[in-house]
Amino acid sequence: MLAKNILQNAIVVDDRSGNKRTTQAEELTARRAIKSITYLFFKKGYMQMKINHINKLSIIFCFSFLLATDKERVLKNVIAQTESLKNPSTEYIVSVFNDPRLKEDEAILERFKKKPEKTKTYEQYKKIFINEERIVGGISFYNTHKELLSKIIKEFEIDPLILVAIVGVETNYGMKTSEFSVMNSLYTQAVKMPNRSNWATKQIAELLTFCSANNISPYDLEGSYAGAFGFGQFIPSSFNKLSIDYNKDGKKNPYEWEDVLGSIAHYLVENGYPKNDFNFSHKSKAWSGIRTYNRSDKYANVIIDLRNEISKRIFLLK
Repeated sequence: MLAKNILQNAIVVDDRSGNKRTTQAEELTARRAIKSITYLFFKKGYMQMKINHINKLSIIFCFSFLLATDKERVLKNVIAQTESLKNPSTEYIVSVFNDPRLKEDEAILERFKKKPEKTKTYEQYKKIFINEERIVGGISFYNTHKELLSKIIKEFEIDPLILVAIVGVETNYGMKTSEFSVMNSLYTQAVKMPNRSNWATKQIAELLTFCSANNISPYDLEGSYAGAFGFGQFIPSSFNKLSIDYNKDGKKNPYEWEDVLGSIAHYLVENGYPKNDFNFSHKSKAWSGIRTYNRSDKYANVIIDLRNEISKRIFLLK
């Protein structure tokens, strides 16, 4: 009877169709629970007396939870987070999780252990991003995109060199965008990093929403070890919510500079960056707005320091 209840509880209602169904993850969990409970009740009869004193619903929950694999739990949670949306469909999500390219990447865990914002002093951190190559690259990028930057600052009224510095730090002006599979980066965090599991699961749901809507395989999208992608290194939820179609071509493109620079400007303003404010002192409103891009004091400081170095060179060249 208990085994039957578990299998019945594995049936859920699909909000999109109104039909009852079982997800692959839930059905597998239920069948494993049935097998285990059959063993416990018929091979280990002495447990029956103890079990009689425990709420049956608690037993069902515990067995389902303990017997589910990490993959099944993440899959179930991603489906739950997207149930109110037309896309991605449950079938699409299941197909992504059944893809043989899905894997845990130990290299991602190692990168988190060596995260420079956590492991380096500011002087050490600064040397990664503020050097001759990065400064000269920033000047070149500014000159190449001066017309676009002028258009953006008229609309958003923020310092264009902050935008230049951000893409300089994030992707070396678009030259370094692909290091890990975004899907596998987020999946690794979801199953291997308990403190980031809920966040990463939400980002997987956001990633699949983006990929499904744009007919992109999530395994073809590459980015950082943390799961950010594109020239501006947006995480999936930020991209879906705050990126914009600045060039009005009908889609938000994370690899097109008009959309990327417009989206970064929009992101900063939406996160409290004040218009026409050039006070970049520590804890100022502009500094705080920049900090929201990476949630790190060192990050905000290095963006401003790179911005200042590029500004000095441009001024001297005039």
